[in-house]
Amino acid sequence: RLLDLLLGGGPVSPEAVQDLAHGARWSVPRQVAVVALAATPEQREADRPLAAAGALVDMDSRPPRMLVPDPDGSGRFGGRAFTLALRGRPAAIGPTVPVTEAARSLHCATRALGLMGRGILPRQGVVRCADHLSTLLLYGDEAMLGHLRARALAPLDTVSEGQRSRLAETLLAWLLGGSNVPEVAARLHIHPQTVRYRLRQLEKLFGDALHDPDARLDLILALRAESLGDQDATAAP
Repeated sequence: RLLDLLLGGGPVSPEAVQDLAHGARWSVPRQVAVVALAATPEQREADRPLAAAGALVDMDSRPPRMLVPDPDGSGRFGGRAFTLALRGRPAAIGPTVPVTEAARSLHCATRALGLMGRGILPRQGVVRCADHLSTLLLYGDEAMLGHLRARALAPLDTVSEGQRSRLAETLLAWLLGGSNVPEVAARLHIHPQTVRYRLRQLEKLFGDALHDPDARLDLILALRAESLGDQDATAAP
């Protein structure tokens, strides 16, 4: 009942939390984080995670979830030790939030777990949402993201699929690298002259947009989504 109250998504009364916590003999922490766990085909006892002290665990929900108190203190996610406690089960750790906002941490962790399943975030191990905020933000509204990609990258629709991939990769590296050709060449492991040739092609396709700050931001977001989408397509069965 306590876990359902904290993760239900509705308004959470501190008084109600205190009452249920008292009955459950659970010390109410100031902050918590929620871990969303990848489901397994069978509910074997050997697959159950070893919960940290004071954690509230619900293995019957979909996805299974674990609420960890004081995650940045005594209950902190101790790297290898925490990963071992999960017994090899992939998991996503939501952001640290006040205890009455635990549902927000669960929402973020669940979204991250979904992106892990698609290969957009690492498929195995433990993913911390705090390390992937830009990707989670980017995929927060995929319909809007699709519109952004279609509009910002429309000039690439005029080239072949092979050219599109190479030009998109080069453009993203150039935008992120401060328009530094040698840095782009080193990052992509190609000759600087190849970078300059591709940039001339991109100038013809995009024109002034390559030098407009707002357009450059749209291009970075769209190209980042394009590269992550390629990972998604590669990971799909």
